[in-house]
Amino acid sequence: MTLRTGLILLAAAVALVLSWLAREALLLAFLGVVIGVVFSFPVGWLSRFMPRGLAVLIVLAVLLGAVALAAVFFAPAVADQLEDLRAAAPKALAGARQWLSRRSGSEVAQGASKVAEKAGEVAVPALLGIVSAATAAILVLVLGAFLVAAPDTYRRGVRSLVPRSSEPLFDESFARLAHALRHWVGGIVVSMSIMGTLAALGLWAAGIHDWLLLGVLTFFGTFVPYVGAIASAIPGLLIAMTQSSTHLLYAAGVYLGVHIVEGYLIAPLVMRRAVEIKPALLLAGQGSLAAIFGIPGAVVATPLIVCVQTLVQYLWVERRLGKGEGARKA
Repeated sequence: MTLRTGLILLAAAVALVLSWLAREALLLAFLGVVIGVVFSFPVGWLSRFMPRGLAVLIVLAVLLGAVALAAVFFAPAVADQLEDLRAAAPKALAGARQWLSRRSGSEVAQGASKVAEKAGEVAVPALLGIVSAATAAILVLVLGAFLVAAPDTYRRGVRSLVPRSSEPLFDESFARLAHALRHWVGGIVVSMSIMGTLAALGLWAAGIHDWLLLGVLTFFGTFVPYVGAIASAIPGLLIAMTQSSTHLLYAAGVYLGVHIVEGYLIAPLVMRRAVEIKPALLLAGQGSLAAIFGIPGAVVATPLIVCVQTLVQYLWVERRLGKGEGARKA
């Protein structure tokens, strides 16, 4: 008995070490699952009329065609706006440094200068990071396509590792996870689309340069609640700062208005009908995963918290403690 316990603990320790060494691959795999859930909406509808494999190919073809069309029509404008943003950021930092030097003395100005120099130092690594991120995105896309093409095959494979007595528990847990992720993905895609569109239109109406690129940044930033929203607003404020103080106020007003709409309209009507996560829990999870895994951890934090919250609710609260609406059914 002692030997068996020791071997189990040793195996668990080895599994934890291997998981830590492969943490980036595991995060990418989880993102692949999320992408597979995204694909499941159009693929599930098309599979009613055709084989599922053909439906996946059609969805991928439409996606790649949309990307190609966007590259033809919007890539030149976005590229120009990226170059404008790259040139405007140092000017905005220099302006902020001068403003601080006039009001706070030389020490703060020197600190701002060091920040600007540091930003220049990380420019090349950031570019390499973009290339690496693009490669990872392709891998995640392919993984999501494979998962959505034959989801039952992978589910049965994992289910075969579960003891027969626990198979009903596995089936219910899997069904709840799939339901929660589908609802969250549907809600976040709607939220991202609305936020990106509102930000782009608002910045365009306010006369802010590069409004299309800034709207795209807001779209992707919305995927990471709170933190992503703040991060995606910084480039817009920098661009507006290089135009004038009035444009800076306009941009700040647009971002504030967009996030008020998100907090009081989109979140109550869209996200709470999907999966409700308490803000304190979400921020704590984002901070913890970002500290452990870096930016990828912050990106996957929300869907991962959705999964953990769903499993804790079912396995612990309902089955173990006998509380909750599903306790009577379990």
